Amino acid sequence: MDFKEKSMTPEARFFWWIAERHRIFEKRRRGLSQDWWTEDEILRTYRFTNPYRENDRTTVWFRENIRDPLKDDNKVLMATVIFRWFNLIQTGETLLKHNLHIEWDSELARQEIKKQDQYVTGAYIIKTPDGKDKVDGVIWCIEQILKDENRLISRFIECPRLEMAWEIFQDYPYLGAFMSYELVTDLRWTHFFQNATDIMRWANAGPGAMRGLNRIHGRDLNYKRRSHNWNAEMYELLQKSKDYIGDWMPKLEMREIEHSLCEFDKYERVRNGEGRPRGKYP
Repeated sequence: MDFKEKSMTPEARFFWWIAERHRIFEKRRRGLSQDWWTEDEILRTYRFTNPYRENDRTTVWFRENIRDPLKDDNKVLMATVIFRWFNLIQTGETLLKHNLHIEWDSELARQEIKKQDQYVTGAYIIKTPDGKDKVDGVIWCIEQILKDENRLISRFIECPRLEMAWEIFQDYPYLGAFMSYELVTDLRWTHFFQNATDIMRWANAGPGAMRGLNRIHGRDLNYKRRSHNWNAEMYELLQKSKDYIGDWMPKLEMREIEHSLCEFDKYERVRNGEGRPRGKYP
């Protein structure tokens, strides 16, 4: 399909966004200057995350330094929880230096992490108990999950489904739907869930993905009824992706559809004059 058509349907524009944003990623990786990234002014001006979460800078660091070295070891479970609670490369380097991702020590973590000028990501809100500073709060949250480490390992091995793990994580304090989904997305690439039965069938539709689906289906943008079968609509898009995107791109999974819907919604907001993303390229 010619993605340059000016009269693209919302569905076609969604897949155009995925392909064009990935082309930009490839061009940046080859060192091409910003002028050569894309003819689209919005994508050339504003920062949108990659369609593939595995290509994001923080995830690449985590994958290469923590997740992949431990992917066949049960210790990857808590290592993932510990890193993603902070989700900052600088903190990850501190964890590695003191082996805290494998042998957690709350007091040593508190002492060493507080030496940093920044502790947690600024990409999203990290929720912790009231009355505690951010480091103490995250440490407290990690301790609650660490108590159940062996039980979690057993449950995940017995029932390798992403949706099930996502639901279980939400039983722990301050692990909401978003954070639990981040953990599950990482563990999908480990021995726990690399063969999960719902990789191509399930994703957690967040508010941004819901708005993206609303745009594609012509619904009110504020429609977000949880009983609606968002999963079925995302799966339908995954199936249709083969008709829009060639073999030059890595295979899409449900995670890529969900994530790209959120970023597509941001793109459409700019295109329609409804708002602008916070991040801009220099």
